[in-house]
Amino acid sequence: MKKNVCFPLAVVVLIAGAFVAGCNRSSASASPDHLRIVGSGFVTADGRPFQWRGITAFRLLEHVARGQDADVERYLSWAESQRLTVVRVLAMGQGFMSLSPEAGRAALPRLLDAAARHNLHVEIVALAGTRDVSGDLDAHLAAVGEIASQQGNALIEIANEPGHPSQAEDVHRPEVLSRLRSRVPPTVPVALGLVEGLDRKSAGDYLTWHSPRDDRFDGWGHVLALAEGPELISKWNKPVVSDEPIGAGERFEAGRRDDQPARFRAAAVVTRLAGLGATFHYEGGLQAVVPTGRQLECFKAWNEAWTLLPADVERSGAFRKAGDPEAAILDFRHDRALAVFERQRGNTAWVAIINPGEGFAMQWAAGWIPGEARRLNGVWLVNARRAPRQPIR
Repeated sequence: MKKNVCFPLAVVVLIAGAFVAGCNRSSASASPDHLRIVGSGFVTADGRPFQWRGITAFRLLEHVARGQDADVERYLSWAESQRLTVVRVLAMGQGFMSLSPEAGRAALPRLLDAAARHNLHVEIVALAGTRDVSGDLDAHLAAVGEIASQQGNALIEIANEPGHPSQAEDVHRPEVLSRLRSRVPPTVPVALGLVEGLDRKSAGDYLTWHSPRDDRFDGWGHVLALAEGPELISKWNKPVVSDEPIGAGERFEAGRRDDQPARFRAAAVVTRLAGLGATFHYEGGLQAVVPTGRQLECFKAWNEAWTLLPADVERSGAFRKAGDPEAAILDFRHDRALAVFERQRGNTAWVAIINPGEGFAMQWAAGWIPGEARRLNGVWLVNARRAPRQPIR
């Protein structure tokens, strides 16, 4: 028998009283407009493309629950200033954080309101560390879903790494995750947290992908692994978000943290060419603190990708690798270069060369005319055009 979930009187008073001065509930309505899914992309309620440019902020909801209003405001203000669009938070968690499901739900309306004032969406990770927390999964998702349905800037990921040992056994089961999705109102975009063991119908509205944290190729493996993303998009025909790739840290830790801004710049470029949404992951993001030091350098390099490529580059066209039959690049001389990827749309191609050396050279397919190369640390970018085919006389 499922346990009934109710809010204690103290929690109700807390929700009603906190953030009264700063909150603007007029942005929420009985039927708020959430993001919609169109093919493999997100659009706003008025049909404008939505670019997923997110950041890890796991403890942000806990900061709200603890009344750390100034810290929350500082973080959201910084995120808005960086033109980010999504903060990813945990609705519960133990260990490096201490947030009960009840406290997370109580604080959630205030976080959604605060994020909305800064033009930010919130990806709410409903289940984390469930092995050590007793409770009714269905009731928890129903409560989180109801709160999310009242604010248009909410999205839900059912579970973070469902197969992780820190999760309860039920959370490991795809059919349970699919059932939990049904507890959330259909207007709220939902990802399950995995794609294994599911079919297209039961896989949620969008997919969250933890791309391989491959440290081969002198640490560049995780950058190259992002090129697998288009296969997921093609298979599922849903938006795919690279939600927790390798994180930035003050020092390199194999398979966990990278400290090289050049690789984060290249990773973000590949992510965009591949048509994926992206969440910047970093050590300080576990604590929901603004990045500093080496992590800030990595973030700046990653965030730069949105100025290096057109705002709509991932909206149409095809992702290709050098040597593909329809690619603009037939081949390249390796030297230090690891790969050449491109986004091709009509007679235009945006080409990225990953980790090239000075002796790098590549062979263009017939008819393609390259522009000037923009040489950045970790990635070179070339915009090319294909000459119109002449009619046969």
